[in-house]
Amino acid sequence: MSTVPFSERAWSHVADRYADICRHPFVTGLADGTLPDQIFAGYLVDDAHYLAGYARALARIASRLDDVEDVGTWATLAAGAVAAERTLHLGELSRRGLDVDGRPPSPSCVAYLAMLAQHALDSPVEVAVAAVLPCFRVYVEVGRQVAATAGGLDRHPYGPWIATYDSADFEASVRRAERTADRLAAGSTFEGSMLTAYAAATDREWHFWDEAWRAGGQALRR
Repeated sequence: MSTVPFSERAWSHVADRYADICRHPFVTGLADGTLPDQIFAGYLVDDAHYLAGYARALARIASRLDDVEDVGTWATLAAGAVAAERTLHLGELSRRGLDVDGRPPSPSCVAYLAMLAQHALDSPVEVAVAAVLPCFRVYVEVGRQVAATAGGLDRHPYGPWIATYDSADFEASVRRAERTADRLAAGSTFEGSMLTAYAAATDREWHFWDEAWRAGGQALRR
């Protein structure tokens, strides 16, 4: 049995796909500030839809956990961390005069949320936990990397977004979620399914960025 925690083995398992995310023009444009604001705004709308569904998946997982401490942790993640992110998104959209309800979620968003909802309802709880982890880990890693290459965030066009994910509070939330996964994986016979769910969700993260890039580019060409 491996002594390396599941969360670290899972992250190594998706290293190539994470590298694809970092190379994506949406993320590189986010880092250097050249991402067109119209594309970023479209992403924010879609991500606000996503976060609402993500919070529901986290709440459902919290209700299924056996350990009382884990239940509290995951209820807090659903009610607190996600709410804070969504507040940022809605604030940024309001500043741009955009309404989430005026645009439906993208196909990538719908597919991603459907996958998470199915896991949260039907999969072994450790598999459901593994499926929602990449959203946490990808964003803290992207936030850290983008902040390192963006320079000072006070004048960066996307500084508030970057600062949200490159923060000690957000990283602490990620680590709390990963500790639950590590404990569950240690006594589970479903570790292979956990890795599969983790990899599938990481792939969905790439498609989410890509959908925003392509849809925004089409809108700019009209």
